[in-house]
Amino acid sequence: MTGNIEVQVLLELITKSATEALDEYGKYGDSVPSVYETNTHPLDEHKMSLRLKKAIRNLEGACDQLCATLAPPLHTIVNRAQDYYWSCLRVAAQNKIADLLDNTTGGMNLEALAHESGIEPSKLRILMRTLAARHCFQEVSHDVYANTRLSLVLHSQSSHTSYIDLLTKEGQESAGNFQKYLSDNEYSQCNDSTHTVFTHAVKDTGFHGTVYDWMKVNGDRRAVREKDMPSMNSVMGTLSIIEGYPWEKISTVCDVGCGNGSFVWSLLQKFPQIHVTLFDLHETLEAAKQVSGCLSQELQSQIHFQPGDFFKDSLPKSVDIYYCLLTVQFQLRNIIHNWPDNDVLTILVSIKNVMGPQSRILIHDYTMHSFQNQSPHHSLDQAPWPMLPDFGNGSMRLHYQDLTMLFMYNSKERTLEEVKNLSQNAGLKLEQIRDLGETTVLEFGPA
Repeated sequence: MTGNIEVQVLLELITKSATEALDEYGKYGDSVPSVYETNTHPLDEHKMSLRLKKAIRNLEGACDQLCATLAPPLHTIVNRAQDYYWSCLRVAAQNKIADLLDNTTGGMNLEALAHESGIEPSKLRILMRTLAARHCFQEVSHDVYANTRLSLVLHSQSSHTSYIDLLTKEGQESAGNFQKYLSDNEYSQCNDSTHTVFTHAVKDTGFHGTVYDWMKVNGDRRAVREKDMPSMNSVMGTLSIIEGYPWEKISTVCDVGCGNGSFVWSLLQKFPQIHVTLFDLHETLEAAKQVSGCLSQELQSQIHFQPGDFFKDSLPKSVDIYYCLLTVQFQLRNIIHNWPDNDVLTILVSIKNVMGPQSRILIHDYTMHSFQNQSPHHSLDQAPWPMLPDFGNGSMRLHYQDLTMLFMYNSKERTLEEVKNLSQNAGLKLEQIRDLGETTVLEFGPA
């Protein structure tokens, strides 16, 4: 039995990872705040700390495996099956509980909070103590509640509430329909984008089409979707690529499927020498133009807006970098992960046809890790023994994202080998891999 040895090694990994995280907090300010404080630390909103992201990945994976090793199996499985926490988060966000507590000194008693939120007191008590059990809100005295660092994420002025809204509505509605969908052969045996778990869940309303079509007729949900990108980018750490690529050597960039241009705005502020072309649908670029007003006139002069559909229209020729960033929107900005293989091949060929000899494509996306140990020359990070090579629970959001692609698009997150095969068929070769802790950046050149 190796269980005792595994427990000791996991404890050592937890201590090492926690120490690395504390060191990273120290680099950006004072010591890490208590979970019950409401003052923020620079790392709370910092989007480029790759070292912290990797330390947390190790920590979450090791802690989860330690608990799964020591607890009886039934204990672990029931905990996972009975997790209703997401529903409490949704209620708290939609009823603006964090807002109501924000301006209080010493917290707000339950009766007053119930009156302000419109939630019946006995039901609110169950909601609040469930959330407080995992440090989202705190009970400072009997039936008196206050905010914490975690609960402030649910504040209506936070940029993250739209993302929480989508995860706890369309995401959970699809998840709850998964087993029923799999039992319906008309849908489950079909792999096109009109026969998804989500479209199966809404078919009784008379709707038929793709999730994109659904968003077009449900403008309120599309509006929420369009607001969630900054939060998703923050969680993913997408701006780590700004620190992790030699942009100082780059003169021209085409952001393919640019969305609202958030990546470009951050890139230009650090590397103002770059000339950027934003390529996306006309209506998407109109939104990006409005957001670009936050930039100086000098930086705005570095930007060219080119409306188009990369399935039909040509991209700008011979750009240094064609940048394709994953963002979970119901728009054309999903470059790789929410398209089937044939469409992905079409996209890559479209870019390949306009590349110059020195042009490169950067695909910034989720890449599925293997559960098996890879060779030492494999470019994706691997967790140390006894953790799963893919970091287990430390990379769980990647697996949830894989399910999201299945639920919404009948697509998937791809393995490194699957992306390499597609790129080879498009006449491209993989030149470099950058592991950013949650996402990867795959750099391709002409074959």
